Amino acid sequence: MRVVVDLTRCQGYGQCVFLAPDVFTMHGQEALMYDTDPDDAQREHVLRAAAACPVQALHVDRMATQHRTVEPELRHPTSDVDGEFKRNGHIVIVGASLAGGRAAGVLRRDGFKGKVTLIGDEKHQPYDRPPLSKQVLTGRVDAEHTMLPHLREIEVEWLAGTPATGLDIGAKQVTLADGRQIGFDKVLIATGARARPWPIEAEAALDGVYVLRTLDEADRMRRRLAAGVNRVLIIGAGFTGSEVASVCRGPGPGGDRRRGGARPAGRRARQGDRRHRRRHAT
Repeated sequence: MRVVVDLTRCQGYGQCVFLAPDVFTMHGQEALMYDTDPDDAQREHVLRAAAACPVQALHVDRMATQHRTVEPELRHPTSDVDGEFKRNGHIVIVGASLAGGRAAGVLRRDGFKGKVTLIGDEKHQPYDRPPLSKQVLTGRVDAEHTMLPHLREIEVEWLAGTPATGLDIGAKQVTLADGRQIGFDKVLIATGARARPWPIEAEAALDGVYVLRTLDEADRMRRRLAAGVNRVLIIGAGFTGSEVASVCRGPGPGGDRRRGGARPAGRRARQGDRRHRRRHAT
C-alpha cells in the first residue's frame, strides 16, 4: 500500500492521526509525518482516514490526477485540429518532479493519445518531496519509498538524469545537456524551485555542508545525522528548516536555527567587508 499526502491542501486537522495513529503522527504544532509504505494490515484504518479528511488531501495507491473530475459529456467539444493533436501531437514536459509527473497523468487521464516526453535532471522518477525533511531524515522511511504511486505506469518517454539547457520556441525544440534536441508541438515548463546553495563554491564543498532539496541530498544528510553530530546550524528558518531542526532534536543532537532575513545579514556582511577594505586601503 502506498500513501501520499498532498501537503499543499492539508490544513493539519489531524483526523488521520486519530483514525490511523500507527501511520500518521503530529506532535504539537509540527507538520504531519506519515509512513509512505505502511503494512496492508493498516489499509482499513488508512482508508477511513482518507474518507474523513475534510480537504481530501490523503491518497491511497493512486494520485488524485488518475480520477476524472469532469464527466466526458460535460467537457467542451473539440475541433478537428484539437482532435488530431490529441491523437498524434507531441508534448514535452521539462521538469520530472511532482508537477511534471502530475501533468503527464492529467494528460493521459483526459484522453491525450499522442507522445509525452518527460525531461528531468535527476535520475529518479517523480517522488514525494515533503517526507524528505521528515520521515527520510529520521530513517522512518527509506528514500526509495517516496516514489509517487502508479506514475511509472503512465505511458511516457522518460529522459531522466539529463538536464534541459535550452529552449527554441521558433524551432520548437528543447536542447539537453548532452547535446540532443527534442522536438515538440507544445511544451510545459515545470522545473519548480531550487534550494539556494552556499555562495562560495569552495566552502559549499566542505565536509558537513548540505543542501536539502533532492532525494539523494536527503539520504546523504540522514546518514550523516545517524552517524552522530554534536551541533547543527540550519540556515533558513522557514518550513523546511524548522522541520529539519525538529528532526535533529528528536534523535538527540541539538539544532540551532539561524533566524532573520537573508538580505539584512547580507547587507551587514557587505558593509563590514567594505569598511575592512577601506581600512586596509588607507
